[in-house]
Amino acid sequence: MTNSEFDTIESKHKEFAIARGSDKTYCPSEVARQLFPENWRDKMDAVRAVADELCKDGKLIVSRFGKDLDILPSKVKGHIRLRRGPNFKDDS
Repeated sequence: MTNSEFDTIESKHKEFAIARGSDKTYCPSEVARQLFPENWRDKMDAVRAVADELCKDGKLIVSRFGKDLDILPSKVKGHIRLRRGPNFKDDS
């Protein structure tokens, strides 16, 4: 993944987090589908890798079935949701 692609994906994650607010979640596939409509499935690893970095920084929290997980998004098999973490700022 190039730095430019990383930055684009990161910006889209932040856009979704801002739009959903502090209590609502979004699926990483929403990011992939919006950025890469033709090959979004191929980009899911990159989308989750960027989410990993945002989770490490405390900007996002990963959850599954309504429970927060203490694991990076790329390490979870199957469906996950993301939401704002404690270090998320609208301009972060």
